[in-house]
Amino acid sequence: MKKKFYALTLTLTIILFLLSSVTIFSQSNTDEIKLLLKNGNYSSAETLINTEINNNLNDPELLFYRGIIETNLGKNNKAIDTFRELTERFPELPEPFNNLAVLYAEKGQFRLSKEILEQAIKTNPSYLTAHINLGDIYTKMASEAYNKALEIDKTNNVAITKLSMITRLFNYQPNTKNTSIKLVNAKTEIKNIKLSKKEIEKNILDAIDNWKTAWEDKNMDGYLSSYSSNFNYPNGMSKLQWEKYRTSRIISKKTINILISNIKLRFKKEKVVATFTQNYKSGNLNQTSNKTLLFSGENDQWLIIEEISR
Repeated sequence: MKKKFYALTLTLTIILFLLSSVTIFSQSNTDEIKLLLKNGNYSSAETLINTEINNNLNDPELLFYRGIIETNLGKNNKAIDTFRELTERFPELPEPFNNLAVLYAEKGQFRLSKEILEQAIKTNPSYLTAHINLGDIYTKMASEAYNKALEIDKTNNVAITKLSMITRLFNYQPNTKNTSIKLVNAKTEIKNIKLSKKEIEKNILDAIDNWKTAWEDKNMDGYLSSYSSNFNYPNGMSKLQWEKYRTSRIISKKTINILISNIKLRFKKEKVVATFTQNYKSGNLNQTSNKTLLFSGENDQWLIIEEISR
């Protein structure tokens, strides 16, 4: 079996993307970039799009084009940085999550790819491409597990049979034609449902309880999803570094018990500051601290954007 991962396809079949894209920057430049991409002139396209990005730093479509171009030029690390920036600045768009996951999969980082694809699906549950690619990731991970079983026992007929079946399935090329990035028009009317102060307080208390419970249960999906993509990561860490650090710290504990008391909420413009006393117990460690969580409302959820312990 080839070690290099080919089955997931990045959104490089960009014809539909080019045809359905929303014109945000100069139409003449849009047409020129389309033509350069169609003709495979990626270096010239990169020069032009970098100039456009310098003139419009907040355009997700331009960043998306750049990620596609960098991938075609074999600059995968740069493409990863570009798509990661898109996921952090425009978390409502599932396509950058999908492409970022594919690039990590090509590096063999399947678990990380799985987590990113799950985020794409969370952003848009009906996003078919992410579902297909996630299925392929699970298949690849299972294939590697059976390979390890064969290394231990090469006469294991069950593993041989399953490995053969998985290999055939994995050769299926997923459909990635419906991957045009659906930009959110800045002028689109956003319906804001105003909640009462009591309703917001209840939502914040529920968010704190869910965060605490996920932490105690070592449910990393639930724990990490309590944090905003705009979270202020400590010590200059990136999102991925911080998540890896927290995961290793939490799952290594046999038991975790957290008691929260004296919760106080303070409204600060469109954010809510929650302060409370936190008692953390794990093994022989019994630690009490004063905790501050800063919450921001995002997509009908209250997510943590800053965490301070004293």
